[in-house]
Amino acid sequence: MGKGGRQGLKGLLLACCVVSVGAAAAQQQPAPAPAPLTQPTSAPPAAPLNTRLLLASGTGVPGHGGLAFGAFSSVAMNGNQDIVFLTSLRSPRVEMRAVVRSQGVSFSVVAFQGLLGPFPRATYDSFSAPSMNDSGVIAFAATLATSQADVPKVVMVRQEGSKPRAVATNLDEPPGRPGAKLEEFSAPLVTSDGNVLFGARWGGKAPGSGLFLWTPRGLQALPTPAGLGLGPSELLEPFFVGHDEAAFLHRGASSEIATEQFFRAIAIQSFQELQPPADAARSGELLAPKPDLKPVQMLLVYLENGSIQTALLAGDPTKPVMAKQSLSTTPLKAVAKIVGLTIGPRGNLIFAAAPVDNSTDLALYCNCDGQANRVTTPDDFLPITSAGQAKPIVSLTGDTQQTIAFIAPTANGDNTAIYVTTIN
Repeated sequence: MGKGGRQGLKGLLLACCVVSVGAAAAQQQPAPAPAPLTQPTSAPPAAPLNTRLLLASGTGVPGHGGLAFGAFSSVAMNGNQDIVFLTSLRSPRVEMRAVVRSQGVSFSVVAFQGLLGPFPRATYDSFSAPSMNDSGVIAFAATLATSQADVPKVVMVRQEGSKPRAVATNLDEPPGRPGAKLEEFSAPLVTSDGNVLFGARWGGKAPGSGLFLWTPRGLQALPTPAGLGLGPSELLEPFFVGHDEAAFLHRGASSEIATEQFFRAIAIQSFQELQPPADAARSGELLAPKPDLKPVQMLLVYLENGSIQTALLAGDPTKPVMAKQSLSTTPLKAVAKIVGLTIGPRGNLIFAAAPVDNSTDLALYCNCDGQANRVTTPDDFLPITSAGQAKPIVSLTGDTQQTIAFIAPTANGDNTAIYVTTIN
């Protein structure tokens, strides 16, 4: 995530009870004074985006004759506009799960079901959502198919170039817990400096669950804030991943509800921090309260310059999100729900939503300087909204600058497509 985006999440961390971990040891610190969540310099103009189709299900897989891409999910983009995502490789006789990378319009298969993994006598079977940093280092959790007792079956993979390396496995002991064994991993975040952050469970006489960071010095367990209430059978899973920050929730909690409550928390505090304050006469309700929903507990993690900060955030669905009415863009309309979220230029939130009065009018918006500027037109999204009105955005990501990628359904069965759009 770019500097502005990191300031947004860091503001939440500074406003909460923070646990700070230095490069060498963990140290709990009192919370500093609250800081603004986003620090955008100016609102970008409300102009149509250049939305183009990058890849559709059914397209042939380069270098793999007779195979075509299946449905896509879990797309992530780095600062160079390269993307990595989950898909399957299909033929009339077989379908294999896969991790694929795109550099522009060039696609390469990073790993696929049946490919030899980081250990001899073991092949990949399944994959978590992948992550990729600006240097092109990719990380993902995977299960392996093997009949050998001394070969891991669950691994956390860090891949630099074409060589995969398992940085954690189910045969490893978690740090400081002799006799225990790691059992399960969440999807990871690979940071700007190539470290790998993930949630994991361990078994043994004293089973448990927690947050871990792999660095070239080895694996370390990260302290988490009091009140997290993480049981031994639970797993922390990321629902929002940036470039050096992530937000986790308990497995089983709704990532859709968590995403909306995460947006609500950031947008509310950003609006409250506006200087000068917003004019009430020129402001309106962007997202209505949803008192029937329960607050979702979220764990925020922020990494920078060798330090790690974590904080708990409890979503509050009872508070409305307010926004200023712009004099130069489409009049403000309340939206029904947030269906996708990423970070755009200058730390502004880019979100996907549809107005309350027209659920088929899906669009991308920028929450800029307290305004909700619509940055796509109905025509931009017509192929998307006409194909999949039930859940039109499957996954949304960005380079924190001017490029956004997202996955949406097509009109053909369960197939999907990847689109790329540029903010003018």
